[in-house]
Amino acid sequence: MTKLQQKTELKSLIAQYCEERGISRAEFAVKSGVSGATLTFIEKEQWDKISSAMIARLEAFIKGNNPDENIYSTSDFEAVMKLCETARNHHLMIGLIGDTGTGKTTALKCFSCNRNVYRITYEKSMNPRQFFKSLLRELGVDFEGNVNSMINRSAYELNAKEMPLLIIDEAGKITHPTMLYLHDLREKTSHGCGVVLAGMPYFKENLQKGARRGKEGCSEFLRRINLWHTLEGLSASEVIYIAKERGITSAQQLKELSNKRRFGDLMNEILLHHIINKEL
Repeated sequence: MTKLQQKTELKSLIAQYCEERGISRAEFAVKSGVSGATLTFIEKEQWDKISSAMIARLEAFIKGNNPDENIYSTSDFEAVMKLCETARNHHLMIGLIGDTGTGKTTALKCFSCNRNVYRITYEKSMNPRQFFKSLLRELGVDFEGNVNSMINRSAYELNAKEMPLLIIDEAGKITHPTMLYLHDLREKTSHGCGVVLAGMPYFKENLQKGARRGKEGCSEFLRRINLWHTLEGLSASEVIYIAKERGITSAQQLKELSNKRRFGDLMNEILLHHIINKEL
């Protein structure tokens, strides 16, 4: 692919991203952290005004927010799709539990391609203000203020959407102060917005432990979660199907892989198999 083709493809990727999610170019600019002028240059194909670093940055943003190529309709994947739809349709707050490598992030990323679905990955280093700034950016809103005003603006934006869904991945890392503020946001949006909180098994365990100890807000927040769902992992038949799709034909190898329950572990084993056999 030539550099010109790469640039032209970027223009198409931006248009496709906005169309699929039902957002404007201005909202895309805020979400991706670039200026409106940069998007105008891209739209007009004024490539001399855009650096290679900016092109790479936008490509990384789009690819990082699009579904992975390795998507298989496993029972866990279908469960996450149904769970997200249920949360959105009935304005529920649902806890999704899955160990690392079970594919929950891939499934959530896939669902977040729907209109009015907003996905944030919580980072341990985030303070409450940084969290709500990230949320507002995901909503396509450029807004600065104190935490209270950011909560109110987030609630206003979510309540203005049709059937919105907020997905928070890595929810087990949410700090106690952020949890309290998130409870405030839920209070203001509970009649029109669904929420999915996805995390490791310790996410639910820590909430329950905090509630038992009487830690401020834990009982209230736990009670706000309408239902929990735990991912079961891959079945043996799903493992064999995926392995065959990825080029594994040896009966012995398929048998050895059949006990893998985490999607990430399975894909790593398949990759190693191909490398060892020099098939890549």
